[in-house]
Amino acid sequence: MKFFLLSLILFTLFVSKINSITITVSANSKECIFEKIDKRTSVTLLYQVVSGGGMDINPEITGPDGVVIYRRDREKEGKFTFLSRSSGMFKFCFGNEMSHLTAKQVNLDLQFSGGHSNSEIAKKEHLTPLENGVLELQEQLRSILSEQRYLKVREHIHRNTTESTNARVLWWNFLQTFLLIAISATQIIYVRRIFERRRRI
Repeated sequence: MKFFLLSLILFTLFVSKINSITITVSANSKECIFEKIDKRTSVTLLYQVVSGGGMDINPEITGPDGVVIYRRDREKEGKFTFLSRSSGMFKFCFGNEMSHLTAKQVNLDLQFSGGHSNSEIAKKEHLTPLENGVLELQEQLRSILSEQRYLKVREHIHRNTTESTNARVLWWNFLQTFLLIAISATQIIYVRRIFERRRRI
């Protein structure tokens, strides 16, 4: 029972919070999400453009003091990790100012870990080998979950590409059929006119 309670306490202290959302950024605009983050929290942002235009976006992270922590232009996907130096409201923005017609869909994962004082966290030397194994297993599970989300987004992108390609092939076949019928009708009319002229002569 004591081991179970200790494991439960360790799990709640070490577990990282993960927020996975998909946002739509309209053409020629910027969308932001706000997150209150404690001091000394490790924050990881994973983002990926799922659909829209050239599949690129301008990501930007701003701290509570207004200082820009991270900014990139025309990125398709990326990952950035930082340690918060102060508590407050952090701003995660995605700009689509370069596109005047197409909205873009962005999938993003925000992962948080830490944010506890040194007195709250058990030291590694105080843990048994089994408890250390549980923590290592937890880290591996967290990594697997992150990879699964990434693969799910990639599958969504590839499915959209495949559906778009299939639609184009279908319309191309319709166009070919229409052209074939039109050319055949034109040839029949032309040949009939030739024979009619010969009869008159």
